[in-house]
Order: sequence, then C-alpha cells, then structure tokens
Amino acid sequence: MGRSSPTLSNGSGYKVEHRTVGTLGLLLIGFFWCSGGIYGNEALLEAAPSGYVFIALMLGAVFYAVPLSLISAELSCALPYDGGQVAWVEETCGSRLGAHNMYWLWVSYVFDAASYPVFAAEYFGERLDLSDSERDIIADGFVLAITIVKLCGTEYLVKASGSLFVISMLPATIYVVYGAKEFRTREWTDMDVSEEAGGLDVAMLLSWIIWLYSGFGSLGALAGEIKDPSKSYPVVIAVLVPLVTAFLVLPLMVSLSMDSTRENYQPGQFDTLASKLCGEWLGIGFIIGATACFTGLYNAQIIVCERSLAAFLAKPALDLADQRPNWRVMGYLFRENGTGVAPVFIIFNASLAGVLVWLPYDALIEFSVIKSCLTSILYMYSYVWYRVKRPDMERPFNLIPCGVVGGVMMAAPVLAMALVTLYYAAISGDEVLGLKDAKIFGALIFVSAGVLVNLIYLAYLRWVRGASGSYSLDGNGGMLTAVENEALLIPDKTTAPGTDESYGSF
Repeated sequence: MGRSSPTLSNGSGYKVEHRTVGTLGLLLIGFFWCSGGIYGNEALLEAAPSGYVFIALMLGAVFYAVPLSLISAELSCALPYDGGQVAWVEETCGSRLGAHNMYWLWVSYVFDAASYPVFAAEYFGERLDLSDSERDIIADGFVLAITIVKLCGTEYLVKASGSLFVISMLPATIYVVYGAKEFRTREWTDMDVSEEAGGLDVAMLLSWIIWLYSGFGSLGALAGEIKDPSKSYPVVIAVLVPLVTAFLVLPLMVSLSMDSTRENYQPGQFDTLASKLCGEWLGIGFIIGATACFTGLYNAQIIVCERSLAAFLAKPALDLADQRPNWRVMGYLFRENGTGVAPVFIIFNASLAGVLVWLPYDALIEFSVIKSCLTSILYMYSYVWYRVKRPDMERPFNLIPCGVVGGVMMAAPVLAMALVTLYYAAISGDEVLGLKDAKIFGALIFVSAGVLVNLIYLAYLRWVRGASGSYSLDGNGGMLTAVENEALLIPDKTTAPGTDESYGSF
C-alpha cells in the first residue's frame, strides 16, 4: 500500500555514478511502495459495495497504475536522476516550485507513514478486543520500537526487505489458495448503495484507489541507483502491475465469499476470516504478516520524510560547524552518526507520526491523497513537458507512441483522477474529529504553510550565511555555495564532510 518513493538521498537534478540496485532489489523495494500486501484493505468496503470496489480496482489498475508505471519507467530510463519525480518536477517547473513540490511530498509521506502503525494496531486490537485509546497506544509503541531500531542503524531494516516480503506474502497466498474453494461470485457484484446497505462514498473510494496504486509513480525515485534501468524497469513493472492487482482483488473475493456483510470489514477482518478458514495458526500468521508488512511500509515512508528534511537542513549546518569551532554543536546535532541521517530528523519525524496516529485511519489516507494529487498534477505536467520540449531525447524504454499526443493521452487519466479526487474532497463535507470539511481545510492549511516554511527556511539560510560567511542567495531565493558552486539547481551537487546528504532551498 502506500505508495511513495523510498529515498531522496542524493538530491535531484543530476545522475549519480554509483549504481548498486539490481532488478530483484528494485522489485522487492517496489513491492512495498506499490502494495505491501493485502493488510488493511478490508476498509475498502466501508467506501462502497463490492461491485463498485471491484470495478474501481480494475479501472484503477488499467487507467492509473499502468500509465504511472509506464511514465515512471520511461523517464527513469531516459533521465536516471536520483529522486525521480522530485528531480523531474524541479527541472521542468523551476527550483522554487520544485521545492514546494518536495514539501508537499514530505507532508504526504508523514500522513502516509502514520497510517501504517494505525493499521497494525487495528489488527492487534481486533484480536485482543482493545479500546480505541489502547489501540492508539499500541500504534505509538509501534512507532517507538521502529524508531529505536533506526537509531541503532537503518541498515537493520533496509537489509530485511526480502524477509519482510516473504513474511508478508506467505499468509496472504495461503489464504487465497485455501479460500478459492469458497468462491461465491454473486457476493462480488453487490451494487446496492442504499443507506441501509452502507451507501457509497465516492471521495473515500477514489482516495483508496489512488492510495493503493500511486506507488507506481514513485518507482523512479531509485532511478539513479539502478544498475541497468532499461532492463530492470520493464521487468519490474511487468511483474508488479499484475501482482499488486491480483493481491488487491483475490483476497477480497475470498473474504466476501465467506462474509458479505460490509459493516464487518474493518482492519483485522482478514485475520478473523483466515482463522475461520484454516484455523488459529493462519490467523496468527496474518498478525505476523501484517506486522512485517506495516513495518516495511512505515519504514519506507518515514525514511523519505527524514531524508527530505536532511537534504534541506543538514548540509549548511554541517558546513557552519566545520568552519566555525564555536558552532560545533551544530555538527553534533545534524551529523548522521551511522544512522543514515542525523538522529534529530529521525526523532522529529517519528514524533510527528506518533501524534498523527491518533487520527482516524481514513482521515490519514484522505489527507495524504489530497496532497499526493497536487504532486501528481505537477508530475504529469513534467512528463508532457519532456515530450514537448525534448522530443528527440533518447528514450531506451518507451511503450507510449505518438509523441506529444501519446504522452498527453497517457497522462490524461492520471490527471483526471487527481482533479476528480480533489473535487470530491472539496464537496464531501465529511467530519473529522467533529470538524466539518476538516480534510480539505487541513490540506489547504498544509499547502499554505509551504509559504511560511519558505520564509523560515530562507531566514535560516541567511542566518547560516551571516554566521559562516560562506553562502549567498540567488535572485530567486535559492542558495549558492560560495565560489565553487555555479549550479542553480537544488539541491546542491556537493556533499558535506561526514554525510551523503545534499541540500537546497524553497
């Protein structure tokens, strides 16, 4: 599930020279960004009856996942910049709008990351019959446990991606295989949208579809680290698109065949039905599989949050610490110390996620999706821009014919999905924590906050400049590193002593 990029470690706008990720590595990482498994998807049936859900899943795969995957593969092979979408938007839209795009992505990732501890707590809560407050405490414990492991060294979680994949997939596969004998097709075609049956929430259904499939647009985030993009990406999207779609559809088919009552479908219902189908051992297997899945997904999203902030804040502070001994405390605060990024970024993002887990999971998803829609609009613009401005650019992988026309037609359904989702979010009038229209107003507040963040960050750069005498601001508000850096793209292409992170400006 969720559906975002795994790393922004080397900044944007340039090609990295060290490529270490092969096809299998991209496939395993991509699985957690494009799906992660079936866990938590029970809540789809809160949005719509089964007939609408299956239609939405299939149309979403064809008109959203496939275009996103083909666009990401094409740009990743032609322009293998580390950071993917962030780099392409920054290059086509300019440094200032590109930096706002990165801010929106960071906000989206924080909300996305916070949803996975909530889902994990729901699975434990259903089995142990816990209250809402007890589930929230478990969610915070989940965040705390992963944060402690990350502070000991991120490599422990990164190296476990293969094991997490197997542990996540095995219970779901057993469930589908054993449950096939229970198939009852009439339970898959329910189109009753009456109030008594549970109704139809178009805004929530669209949010779920985008949330489930948007990870295909983030596969390009690793483009700069893939050994042979032109060979890896075609294989990965050929495997992931049908695999992800199958593991979204088949478990729901099994579950609805066993229990067609929509109101029963809360996170954890798969666990209950798995125990009923095969015994307690498979129910326990679902708890283990869900924990592995949500661990991989939470870690993936929160790494992006950490590295996004580090890319903007760490390097100027480290340079200041190196040049001014009296500011050495900045080095202790912002140096990564073997944890991938400085512990302050790990703790800050984990603390924010720990607060957000107290929100309802459907609100977290819809908040995340609203901001994801904004970045998708810029992404599609960037793709069409390359088709218009660079028609002769070498494209080692290109299954989208007809030049600009083909590019527009491929981007159109993704753009339409984003705009329609924003429209329904604006008119839904849903309440969150008793506040009417909270989701759309919350999204507007976070987008508007980007302007404030811009001003704060520029003040931070001016302060660093004044303290070190080593930085100057360009006419557009970007930052140049003294005399040796002439590039205006952000982040800067140099790295600070003791860190692999680069930085830029809003």
